[in-house]
Amino acid sequence: MVLVIGVQGTYLGYVVGMLTTLEKRFGFSSEKSGWLLSLYDIGHTAAILLIGYIGSHYHLPRITGIGVLLSAASMFMLACPVFLYGTADYTEEQLIQKKEAYAYEMACDTNEERYISSQGEDCTREHVEHTNAFILLAFGQLFAGIFAAPFNTISYVYIDCNVQDKRDSPFYLGLLTSMYAFGPALGFLLSSILTGVYTTLGDPPNHIGTHDEHWIGAWWLGFICCGTAYLLLTLPFFLFPKSYKHPDSFHLMLEQSTSHFQQEEEQLTVKEKLQLFMKEFPSVLKNLLTNKVYITMVIAWMFGSYLIGGYQTYLPKYIETQYGRSASMADLYSGIISVGAIAVSTALGGWILSRYNIAPRSSIICLIISWVIILLSYIIGMNLGCAQPNMEGLTYIDVAERYDFYHHREREYSCLSECNCETILKFDGVSFNGKNFYSPCHAGCTQYDIYTNTWSNCQCVGDYSVNNGLVHPECDIFYGYLAVMLIGLFLGNLFFMVTMMIVLRSVYDEEKVIALSLASFITNIFGFIPAPVIYGFFIDLCCVLWNRQCPNEKGNCVLYDNLKFGKMFHGVNAFFQICAIIFAIICYFISKKVKLPEEIEMNEYTEDRRREYQDH
Repeated sequence: MVLVIGVQGTYLGYVVGMLTTLEKRFGFSSEKSGWLLSLYDIGHTAAILLIGYIGSHYHLPRITGIGVLLSAASMFMLACPVFLYGTADYTEEQLIQKKEAYAYEMACDTNEERYISSQGEDCTREHVEHTNAFILLAFGQLFAGIFAAPFNTISYVYIDCNVQDKRDSPFYLGLLTSMYAFGPALGFLLSSILTGVYTTLGDPPNHIGTHDEHWIGAWWLGFICCGTAYLLLTLPFFLFPKSYKHPDSFHLMLEQSTSHFQQEEEQLTVKEKLQLFMKEFPSVLKNLLTNKVYITMVIAWMFGSYLIGGYQTYLPKYIETQYGRSASMADLYSGIISVGAIAVSTALGGWILSRYNIAPRSSIICLIISWVIILLSYIIGMNLGCAQPNMEGLTYIDVAERYDFYHHREREYSCLSECNCETILKFDGVSFNGKNFYSPCHAGCTQYDIYTNTWSNCQCVGDYSVNNGLVHPECDIFYGYLAVMLIGLFLGNLFFMVTMMIVLRSVYDEEKVIALSLASFITNIFGFIPAPVIYGFFIDLCCVLWNRQCPNEKGNCVLYDNLKFGKMFHGVNAFFQICAIIFAIICYFISKKVKLPEEIEMNEYTEDRRREYQDH
C-alpha cells in the first residue's frame, strides 16, 4: 500500500509540475488549469462516502485492488490526447514559418501594418482540438479522484484494525501518510526531468531549446509511467484475506459477536442492501457529527490540509516569481521541501508515537506545539522575500494604489513613437543591462534572427541587442527562506498523524471506515477543493502586469508585486494554521471530559455494542 500511495502522490505532484506545459500545448488558461486540479478532489469527494459504506460491509483489500486497477485506466486516459492529436512537434520548415510570424508580431512596426486583431488568430486556432483535449483530461482527473477513494480510507482502516499491537498503528499509518508528501516530491522531480525531454522523445528541431516558446516537454510520458506502476501493483491486493485473526483483538471480538448479522446481510439483494443503507446511514452520520472529539479534530485536520492544498500547490509559483528561479528548478526546490520536511517528518512522527506509546491526549498537545512551529515559520518566511523585476513603462500611482503600464501612451516615448507597440498584447519579456521590457517592440527592436533567437537593433537601448527573458534583482535570501521553511515544516509536521489517530480512536472499530471517509469528505469539500481557488484569488490580487494574449481577455500574470505576494501568500497560510490550532485546542479539552472507545472496559464495551446491534 505504501507503493500505491507513493504512485498516487507522484501523479499528484506531476500534474502540478506539468501544468505550464499543458497550458502551452493545448492553450489552456490558468482558470482551466485550476479546474483540472480541482476535478480530482471533486471526484474523490463524490466517491468517498459511498466507498466508506461499501468498505464497512465488503472485502477491503479487493475493493482497494479494484481502485488501483481503475486508477491505472485513468492514468492512460490522461495520456490519450497525445495519441489522438499528436505531440505538437514541428518540422524545421514549419518552425521557421512560425518564427517568421512571431517576428512580425513582436517587432517595432515602423510601417504600422500590425493590428490587434491580427494577434487574435491563435485564440481560435485548433479550438476543437484544444476543447476535446481538455474534456479528456478533465474526465481523466475526475476518474483518478473517484478511483483513488479507497487509498486513504479503506487501506488505513484495514491496517489499523488488523495490526497485532495497536501501539504500532501510528507508525504504519504515519508511513502511509508520509508517502503523500514523498510522492509529490517524486512527481516534481519527474516533471522537472520530462520537461527537459522533447515531446517526440527524439531530437528536437534545430535552433529550438528548452527555453524556446515552441518547446513542449514529454508531458504524456509521466502519466503512462504512473499507469504502468499502478498495473504492476494491482495483483497483490486480491491475495490478502478479509482480515487477520489476531487473538484478543477488538476486531476479532466484534466480528464474532456480529457474524450472524453479516451472514444475513450477505443474503440480501442489491435493492435490499440499498434500502438498508438509506435506513442506517443517517443514524451513523448523526452519531459521528455529534461525536465532539471526532468532529473538532476533523475540523482541525481540514484547516491543516491547507498546507498541502494551498501552500504546497503554489510553492513552485512562489519560488519562481519571488526568487527568479526557472520552472524546473522551482519544482525541484518544492520537491526538496516536500521530502525533507513533510514526508520524512510525518514518517518519523509516526515512529515516535509508536516507540514511546504517547497517549491520545498527550499526542494532541504535541500536535498543537508542532502546528505553532509551522505558524512561526510562516511569519518568518513572510519577511524573506525579494523585490520584483523593474519593468520599463510600469509605474506605481500612489493615489490609486495600483500599478499602471504605459496606459496606451507608448508613443510619448521617443524610441517608441513609431513602433505601434500599443497593438502588442502577448507578453514576451526581454532585458538589457538590468532593464526589462514587456516585448521586443517595447525595446524598439526591429531585427530578429530566427536561427539564434535573438533581437537586435533595439532603439531604446542604443541600437544594441537584448536578452530574452526578464532579469531579476540580485537577492541572496532564497536559501535562508528554504532553510526556514525546511526546518519549520519538518518540526511542524512531526505529529500530523495525530489527526488521523484521534479520528480513528474516537470511534468504534466498525465505524472507522465510514468515520475516516466522512473526515476525508469534509476535508475535501472545505479544504482541498476550495484551497486552489482561495489561494489563486488572493495571489491574483498581487499581480501588477497581465499577459493579454487575446483581445478582451485578462490572460495570465507575468509580474507580481513581490512584497505584497509574500505577505499575502504566507498571511493566508498563517490564518488557516491559526484556525487549525484553535480547533485542536478545543478537541484537547473536550477529550479530557469523555472516554475514548479504547478506554472502555472489555465487558462494558461488548455489552454496549451488543445492545446497539440488538436495537437494529
